[in-house]
Amino acid sequence: MLKTVDQQVDVLTWVDDITIKNLAHFRVAVAELLSSNYSKLLLNLQGVQYLNSGALGVIADGVLTALRNKKELVIVTTEQSVQEIFHIVKFGSIMKIFDSKEAGLQYYQCDVHV
Repeated sequence: MLKTVDQQVDVLTWVDDITIKNLAHFRVAVAELLSSNYSKLLLNLQGVQYLNSGALGVIADGVLTALRNKKELVIVTTEQSVQEIFHIVKFGSIMKIFDSKEAGLQYYQCDVHV
């Protein structure tokens, strides 16, 4: 896990698959991202090939929490397996999902967001 600020976007990069073994750590990392002073947040899951249902809950709750706090959380995922899961649970209807970090950062440069 790596937390950085890029172009005034707070970025959490998570590279490990998310299982029961590290779900609590993932939950804490997302909570720390949401507590950022920045309103533009990006969860970078590039390289993550598996996430469990608990991780889906953390992500969905994170997006909704961000909205309640007048922030926006977007997701980056490059792995087909995770993209398919996001499609099945219709995450695209409640959050922006990108296939590269650059695309996620570019989205925020439009300046029509939170």
